[in-house]
Amino acid sequence: MMSELASLAIHNLMRARARLFMTAGGVLVGTTAVILLIALTIGLQNAAERGIGQSSSLTEIQVYPNYGMFYMGGGGGAVVESDSEVPVLDIATVRSFWNIPGVAAVIPIVELQGWAEFISDDYRGGGQIIGVDPRLLPYLGVTMQQGELLLEGDTIVVGGYVGQNFYDPESETYEPISLDLMTAPLEMMIYNSDGSDTREYDIQVGGVIVPGNSYDYSVLMPMDRVLDLNEYITGQPLDPDTFTFSRVIVRASSRETTQSVSDALREMGHSAGGMGDYLTELNKFFGTLRLMLGGVGGVALLVAAFGVANTMTMAILERTREIGLMKAIGATDRDVLFVFLLEAAMVGILGGVAGITVAYGLQNLINTALANAPQGQQSGMMFLPVDVSQLGGELVVIPPELALFALALATSVGVLAGLYPSLRAARMTTVTALKTE
Repeated sequence: MMSELASLAIHNLMRARARLFMTAGGVLVGTTAVILLIALTIGLQNAAERGIGQSSSLTEIQVYPNYGMFYMGGGGGAVVESDSEVPVLDIATVRSFWNIPGVAAVIPIVELQGWAEFISDDYRGGGQIIGVDPRLLPYLGVTMQQGELLLEGDTIVVGGYVGQNFYDPESETYEPISLDLMTAPLEMMIYNSDGSDTREYDIQVGGVIVPGNSYDYSVLMPMDRVLDLNEYITGQPLDPDTFTFSRVIVRASSRETTQSVSDALREMGHSAGGMGDYLTELNKFFGTLRLMLGGVGGVALLVAAFGVANTMTMAILERTREIGLMKAIGATDRDVLFVFLLEAAMVGILGGVAGITVAYGLQNLINTALANAPQGQQSGMMFLPVDVSQLGGELVVIPPELALFALALATSVGVLAGLYPSLRAARMTTVTALKTE
């Protein structure tokens, strides 16, 4: 029975092909608009995520001391005098970070509490000196440009831009000078807190980190070495009871667990943040943008829905006697409702399939044009909120689930738009329908 009713619905649609194609055309435009606008936000979001950096940066959480604390000079990161309820980055607290679910590594950091100057022949430079446990270096998630990631003795590791941060103190004008620190002779001069004394150390650069991360201007040294230097700078011996770390890097086990680890650290009262939090906010922004642009495309589908409703209403008016004949030979109200709802659904399906096809065609056209565009033209596309070079030739991205969603949406629009006319047809009495001229 259902197959016969379906065959009847198809036959009825084919009787007015021009009306069918024009009505389905409205659904096509709406479906294409929804897909392309949402696909544009997906492409922009992917490009923005690529621009963030390596995946390792998305699992890195920086934990800083609570800024409500009072800091004093000390042998390590800081000495804290505050209420006992205020969390501090002491040794016991840092050890407790390992117990947080989803934590892959905990890397405490000790920063130099004074000024250090690097000297190479007649040139001088500087950088942020941080002390790290050499055993935890593999968890920093950095890539080496030169040398190897190794700290021992007088060997240090520098960020990618430290070598570009030198100058000639004898020059009347400041002009940055770049040095190859892997081969240049290097000394480090440390000043104590009151500037009354200095010490010089011969050091050797064992590796240079690839630029483009938080270590670009940093100098990595063994933690024990930095602790000794802090004792000299402050003139105070290290006190294990008051010692706290300058900050702690917590490495989550995966990108998915980064947010839960950050939340756990904040619940402990610490100031925690990183690229994972930025990515979360970025995803929220693009989620909102996706809803807004999808709504704009939905307006076109709403207009198409009125077209479907109008078409079905006209069809019912033209086929009133036919409805009466169907009921006279035994068709029930449900049968009549099914036929007209199926016709409306088929209009939506036809428009949806055509819209998906057009959307994929425009996707290939746009992405191919972007990929083949000269670099100069790409750099001039200032209307895009991301770096065009990060698009990878994929400005418009249509995942399969988006196409299926658009097809379901188009079908739903057809059914909902045809519901009232179909109910009107189903409720007609046989006598009234047969009397209609």
